[in-house]
Amino acid sequence: MKSGHIATLLLIGLGLCGPVAHAAVAEIPLSESLANGDFSKPLPQGWATPASDILGGHSITATKENGAVVLKEMCGNATLMQDVRLATTNLVFSTRARFSSQVTKPNYYATAAVMLGFLDGDGRQLGETRIYNASGTPPEKASNTLHLIAVADTGRWQDYNLNLGEELRANLKGVDAAKVKRLRVSLQSFCSGKDAC
Repeated sequence: MKSGHIATLLLIGLGLCGPVAHAAVAEIPLSESLANGDFSKPLPQGWATPASDILGGHSITATKENGAVVLKEMCGNATLMQDVRLATTNLVFSTRARFSSQVTKPNYYATAAVMLGFLDGDGRQLGETRIYNASGTPPEKASNTLHLIAVADTGRWQDYNLNLGEELRANLKGVDAAKVKRLRVSLQSFCSGKDAC
């Protein structure tokens, strides 16, 4: 590994299911779900891959196991993302992920995250839920529009399921759920920031 910091996010499949009725969940029509959410097709089919390499490099690749790896070394970020129109927030987001982050210099930080951005009809972000692993101390703090879910165990795959409507009610109280019309699903590896490099 190069000196500095590294963040890696490995995922197998992402999905939106609904409507939610207690424990019973039925898959929603493909037109309302993530495009290529199982990563069975090349990543450009459904996903955008913005990245910023302030220092070091990045990679965003599909795996043979229908997953994706988002890797960033040194400073900047690498992101795999797509926006999904929502007819309702009565849906469950699910994924299986493994996170890894490491820093080798004091006062630096690295994060690997699955981020769910709640957007209005014009694409403005109203709030965000972030499932993440971090090394160092990221500057973000939880608020009524940012819910941070820290993952400490980075050595194994874990399943994550979030009921979007319940997430808005319980953890994003500063977001008007009636204004949420889109969900931005972002898989991001981020290392330090411009000022820290």
